[in-house]
Amino acid sequence: MLIRKLRESQCLWSSPGHLLSIPVDLRKGLKAMQPCDISGWMATSLKTKLLKIAGIVLGSLIGLVLVALAIYVILYYPREAEPFEINTLNPTKKVLIATQGSDFKDTLASVLCGSLKQSSVYVRGIDVGELADVNDADWDRILIINSFVIWLNKDVDRFITRVAARDKILVFVTSGGADWLPQPEFAVDAITSASRKAYIDDLVHMIADWIDKEDDQRWEPDDCLLALQYFSQVDVEAACEAIALEQEKYRISYPHLVDVINRAGYQYLRLKDIQSALEIFRLNVSLFPDYWNVYDSYGEALLTNGDRESAIRNYREAVRLNPDSKSANEMLERLSKE
Repeated sequence: MLIRKLRESQCLWSSPGHLLSIPVDLRKGLKAMQPCDISGWMATSLKTKLLKIAGIVLGSLIGLVLVALAIYVILYYPREAEPFEINTLNPTKKVLIATQGSDFKDTLASVLCGSLKQSSVYVRGIDVGELADVNDADWDRILIINSFVIWLNKDVDRFITRVAARDKILVFVTSGGADWLPQPEFAVDAITSASRKAYIDDLVHMIADWIDKEDDQRWEPDDCLLALQYFSQVDVEAACEAIALEQEKYRISYPHLVDVINRAGYQYLRLKDIQSALEIFRLNVSLFPDYWNVYDSYGEALLTNGDRESAIRNYREAVRLNPDSKSANEMLERLSKE
């Protein structure tokens, strides 16, 4: 085959059958070459090209991830917080707020200070980077507001580790999924939320409640529904029981109570705390038995927990109450094929 190609090219042949000056070694090599040698060379060449293409694609993906991360850091990574203080005269309680600079955190601190303006609580705000210089004995309460980006801020970590009286510390961590949990060894009160201004009034209510707690007393938020949404150490079963017992109060306080409870249930699903999610969705079913979506959500949690038959029953109830429910109908169709 190769010899025929050389002949047809006429670059090495003067006339048919007369080879010009091809070295003897090359002629021997050409005679010795078999078709399998060429196919092997072609396979190796193709493999090399595919590896190069894969390398280029992988490098491009890594580059895009790094660019996206850089854009995120530029746009959203907290800046240094500006210092502030209120109620400097004759305070009965001293509260330190160590925070980071961002639109959400600035607004939260401003609303919180506004709610405390008429009190006798002295509040001082600093950047979390200054925690290394803080003597915790000088403060009755220490609120730390920190974003969770891959890991907790190192200044926060070191400060909590060296403080003995951790019952005076509340850590508020902002995370996109509102699913941060404190390390067990921290032994501090903690709340978590996405950085959404719609949540600020709820958060200020909880923080003010924490500031008012008695010294050396374990903090339990006075609003069990807020606790389900933001307080990571909440006793979910006890909170659900309390909401059921005082449901009229919660129906008045929360016009969209069914949606708030549902959101809390999905938060625990994201945390993979299936039993807590089931407890919350059961609460919603008991409070709103005529609303189709509570059965749809409960069915999802049951299916996640491996209870297929109970999930199907709840999806069927959702369809009975709302025959046009796309999600419940799709789930029933999918489960019927499995």
